[in-house]
Amino acid sequence: MKTKIFKVLAASLFLLLPLTSTVHAAKGDKEAKPANLADVWIIVAKRGQEAQFEKSFKEHIVFREKQGDPKKWQTYTPTIGDNLNFYVVRHCCTKWEDADSYAKWNRKNKINEHWNKHTDQYVASYSHYFTRVDFANSYWPEDDDKFKYFAVNSYKTKIGAGRTIEATKKQLSDHAKAMKWPYPWSWGTQIGGESKISLVIPYENYAGMTPPDVSFFEALAKHIGDKKKADKLFKQWAKSFEDITYTVYRKRDDMSMKE
Repeated sequence: MKTKIFKVLAASLFLLLPLTSTVHAAKGDKEAKPANLADVWIIVAKRGQEAQFEKSFKEHIVFREKQGDPKKWQTYTPTIGDNLNFYVVRHCCTKWEDADSYAKWNRKNKINEHWNKHTDQYVASYSHYFTRVDFANSYWPEDDDKFKYFAVNSYKTKIGAGRTIEATKKQLSDHAKAMKWPYPWSWGTQIGGESKISLVIPYENYAGMTPPDVSFFEALAKHIGDKKKADKLFKQWAKSFEDITYTVYRKRDDMSMKE
């Protein structure tokens, strides 16, 4: 049961991290329709075989690179929690129409055959999801290579709360941008599995996770000029969800493809 819970959590967390180039396409050209789908696999390694899995995974990544994989897969692992033996492997971003050509490339280069022969034996289970990245309401810096840790809030949405969530998310994001909130963030909506949205905050290190002297609520209340209005907005946001979870992930450069 714990493994299943953490797989679902992981899927909702790291599907949404955007690539810088895609963010700039969304901001810089109103006519452009940038790829906004993150493709993510959640891989749970067999207990006691994590080392063998990682060794074989790295070899498989080299094989993909030699074959000219058009997707630059990045890998993340959880740093907090009571189940740490899974891996989030993702590429951002793509479009639905790219899926067919990628499947053709996969078959032509016998990618699955290589994986099944060398790596599958160390895997307990897989999950596969997409997430639609909300570039319009996100704020991601141009220089994102420095970030190695990612704190994530995952929100399980209530049935029928979609419109309220989108409207409130836009309000909160617009206020954050207007008051020049200094911390980056990214929103995404999970496609597949439970109905969830996620908020990712990147950090260079653990020290950067120290809470700011002025909280977002305090800054928002000052920006709006009315603490009661800020409180109402927060309550409106909170009542739209059945559950909220939080965790931190670390990017594994040693298990990621060169971008």
